[in-house]
Amino acid sequence: MKQPVHSNNQAVQKLLQDLQNDNWNIRANAVFALKNYDIPQVTDALLQTLEDVNENVWLSAVNVLKEKKDPRLVKPLVKTLLEDTRDELRWHAAYVLGEMGDKNVFDDLVRAMHDPCEEVRVDIARALGKLGNVKAVDYLTQMLDDESPRVRKEAISSLNALSPAKSSDALFKSLQDGDKRVRSLAAILVGKIGKKDAISHLVKMLHDPDPVVRVSAIYALDRIGSPTVVDPLIRCLQDSYWEVRSDAATALGKLGDNRAIVPLLDTLQDESGFVRHSVIKALEKFNIFKK
Repeated sequence: MKQPVHSNNQAVQKLLQDLQNDNWNIRANAVFALKNYDIPQVTDALLQTLEDVNENVWLSAVNVLKEKKDPRLVKPLVKTLLEDTRDELRWHAAYVLGEMGDKNVFDDLVRAMHDPCEEVRVDIARALGKLGNVKAVDYLTQMLDDESPRVRKEAISSLNALSPAKSSDALFKSLQDGDKRVRSLAAILVGKIGKKDAISHLVKMLHDPDPVVRVSAIYALDRIGSPTVVDPLIRCLQDSYWEVRSDAATALGKLGDNRAIVPLLDTLQDESGFVRHSVIKALEKFNIFKK
């Protein structure tokens, strides 16, 4: 609980003195303790601590000032993001800038989008999505060519959050990404958009070597709900991965196309109890169990 105290409080003065101690651990502990005091003198001293050469002290000061939601934190964070040589500090600066949501840092984030540190670029992509500026769509689309799968994954998440309509072309491109995590997320997001022109891309993904990607493709096809995917989903009932078979059965039940009845009945002997349960639930939608 924050304590409104007078600036001459002995405890506060001692902690402020500790900020000048030669021992970085004492300085960092003083920063942590000062978060409980909500007075201008303390906040000003913490802002000055952002000049501390020790990264542990700097990180502590940033975290405390972020909790205080002091807008004066933005400028030193931008300076760190663009000028500091330490990866961890630039990464943390990018993360906190995204959390603070100051729309004025948009151009600074764009300048840092090619940072050599993967963690920084991941948080740049995340921050660009949070700021809500549609101008970020073009920059995030560029980040889909980043060498890091984590950056590409974050970029498509931000693109979808910013403008699902404008991000559809970029998402289609990501359906063919070399990383399975990116392909999987792209399929899920395409399904949420519900674009029927994605069906052919998603059907191809039912043959993806990774089972999680195949499951994501089924999820997307289920959300789109077109009768043209019945036959591909029926073939998925023979997939080697039980979750693919289970989700295919569920999707076929929702589609309600009678072509699925016999294949579903054949799958009642599946080795997986989860699959058999999904098949029974799907068949119930066809009302074939009524006496």
